[in-house]
Amino acid sequence: MEEQQNITESKPKRPQLLTILCILTFIGSGLGVFGFLMVALNYENTMEIMRNVYANMPEAAFLLNAPRDFFLISFVLSASSVLGAIMMWNLRKIGFHLYTSSQLIYLVVPLIYFGGETNPIMNIILTALFVYLYARNLQFMR
Repeated sequence: MEEQQNITESKPKRPQLLTILCILTFIGSGLGVFGFLMVALNYENTMEIMRNVYANMPEAAFLLNAPRDFFLISFVLSASSVLGAIMMWNLRKIGFHLYTSSQLIYLVVPLIYFGGETNPIMNIILTALFVYLYARNLQFMR
């Protein structure tokens, strides 16, 4: 009985901020995993629907020309972000590096595919905020 109590006491506790960040990442990147995969698998039908929905929205016109590769790469990057968050949930420092590298690459991919047609400022701010807040929790990870 005493041995079991020592095992549970030695397990590090996840900080509340880290828990909240991971849950937000599970939701955001998890939706990205699902959405990007669905678009990639049903590319032709989805693009037709998007052409009808976004016909009068010039700010979204760049998406109408997005190749299937864009959605596949975005799917992989979202999945690696979720995997990184799972590792950080388990207090593994390598998850931070996986998450951060996935997010930084994710910022560059639209620039490669669409050039200056996108306005990534909100994505940059959100990514920087999450990376900064995750970095503040590195001390609790092994």
